[in-house]
Amino acid sequence: MEIQLTDETKRVIQSTEGLLKGAARRVYMASVVAQMGRGGQRRAAKELGWNRDVIRKGQHELQSGIICVDAFSSRGRKRLEDHLPNLDKDIREIAEAASQTDPTFRTTQLYRRLTAGELRRQLLVERGYLPGQVPSERTLRRKLTEKGFPPRKVAKSKPIRKIKETDAIFNEVHRVNKHADADPEAVRVSIDTKAVVAIGDLSRGGKSRQGENAADHDFEPDQKLRPFGIFRPDTNQTWLFFTSGSVTADFMIDRLEDIWPELKKTVILHIPW
Repeated sequence: MEIQLTDETKRVIQSTEGLLKGAARRVYMASVVAQMGRGGQRRAAKELGWNRDVIRKGQHELQSGIICVDAFSSRGRKRLEDHLPNLDKDIREIAEAASQTDPTFRTTQLYRRLTAGELRRQLLVERGYLPGQVPSERTLRRKLTEKGFPPRKVAKSKPIRKIKETDAIFNEVHRVNKHADADPEAVRVSIDTKAVVAIGDLSRGGKSRQGENAADHDFEPDQKLRPFGIFRPDTNQTWLFFTSGSVTADFMIDRLEDIWPELKKTVILHIPW
């Protein structure tokens, strides 16, 4: 009895075929084609979308009882290392020579300071590979990671914030400051500079009773200024200056000269000025 390929029959056949794999799937396809009668292969290819080569292979297995082994592992493109046996060794040698371990020695993981572009150059120039043999930078980058050389910058050891001499240093600073404060001919000031401040319609995250307008995009400042401050600890006086350039030593001296007429009024001097 031949199978009538109605829509419902095709749906059942195709759903069953989708649940099978390998030889079981091919034998099932051959059994269905056998029940279609003459021209079954052509009808199955047209109505069910089956490959006729797969059907013929299944028919051979069904008739002979011999199951063909699927060599899936032998299919596809071979790895580059299979064609170039020394490539793995050369990549490891180059990467290990340009790698660095954790400076704290908490782990044995190596971090490479080598880029994929530099690795490719060394393979071509120093190892004698032909341009067509060496893979792209993207492939080399992936191979380096696979071989245990992740692309990570090696951070330097964090400096010690406090040493055994720290307390002695600050005690000496406090002693010198007290001596300067007690000297009527000395003026002690503290100077410092801060990061660049962008000037414009920009929100600083503060609050205002008046309400200020700020740009919500295109954050192009009108100007960038660097603040420089001078503080006098004994009187709590503060002078604040801004410059569009760098805070150089000349700039600091010029600002000290600007405030010197005010400072010298409070100092007892024994030298002419």
